Amino acid sequence: MNAHTYPDTWHSHTFRAMGCQMSVWLELKNEETAAALLTEAEQMFLRAELCLSRFDAQSELSQLNANPGIWVPVSEMLWTVAVQARQMARETNGLFDPTLLTALEAAGYKTSFADLSFWAKALDAEMETAVPQLGQWEAIQVHAEGRSLWLPEGIRLDLGGIAKGYVAQQVVNLLFDWGPCLVDASGDLTAGEAPTGWPGWPVAVAKPSANPLGERETQFPLWLVNGTMATSGIDYRRWQQNGRTAHHLIDPRTGQPAQTDLLTATVLAKTAVRAEAWATAALVAGKKLAHQLLAEKNLAAALIGQHGELSVTPALAPFLELEAIH
Repeated sequence: MNAHTYPDTWHSHTFRAMGCQMSVWLELKNEETAAALLTEAEQMFLRAELCLSRFDAQSELSQLNANPGIWVPVSEMLWTVAVQARQMARETNGLFDPTLLTALEAAGYKTSFADLSFWAKALDAEMETAVPQLGQWEAIQVHAEGRSLWLPEGIRLDLGGIAKGYVAQQVVNLLFDWGPCLVDASGDLTAGEAPTGWPGWPVAVAKPSANPLGERETQFPLWLVNGTMATSGIDYRRWQQNGRTAHHLIDPRTGQPAQTDLLTATVLAKTAVRAEAWATAALVAGKKLAHQLLAEKNLAAALIGQHGELSVTPALAPFLELEAIH
């Protein structure tokens, strides 16, 4: 969103965290209070990165991954995100699976996209063979009383988008009592109440683009309030290895980058974690199965195919901006 287009009571703060560009918006009359709250929002993301990043060998997640076969006591944050990821794996019947780190690395995704050396490393690497891993999430054991997790040998967690969505939700929860707010986590949007006089936060589903840094065209606008709009895509995060296209979305049924007829899948849900998980599951599933599963769950979604064709679920209609009010 362009800050110059909206009321001066809408304050925003942009920063980098968790390998992404983040922006947080808050409607509040007191500019000084707004600035302090937005700074705290940034700190929440930075603290979460220290806990949940798979790219930091010292993070709590990396320490958990490095200790298979034993019960590992974990922080409340890692516990909550891991348990919610496990729940979403169950809800999506394994199409979303947080245990695919080995397969991701085999596909060349070993460093963050924010690391300028990523593309050279991915291109130089040989595409490794990863065994199909459907259902590995069921092997994660949890001990609620001791807040401990147990991973079997060979299974490591990548919490990725789920972690990002979880923190975005926590930021919205923090800001909720102060005023209407919106968190833009690299295009995944989590909103609180609607701004004063507006039906929701004015956002848009973007058209797929091969250029991650360019201005993205709008597929269609919509209003977002008290929920998350998450997008999963392979439109620009893709690379070639041994003449084969690789990308960061692994199909747990094959252990390889998903062979899908979708470029992007956008899902709206009341919670950020659910939207993030179903966006990934939809893209992995492909257009026909995704549309069926999302409709069964009554989830609002927009699916964009390899040739730009758009398909939407019936539940999306209430979110659409049918006329320009502002």
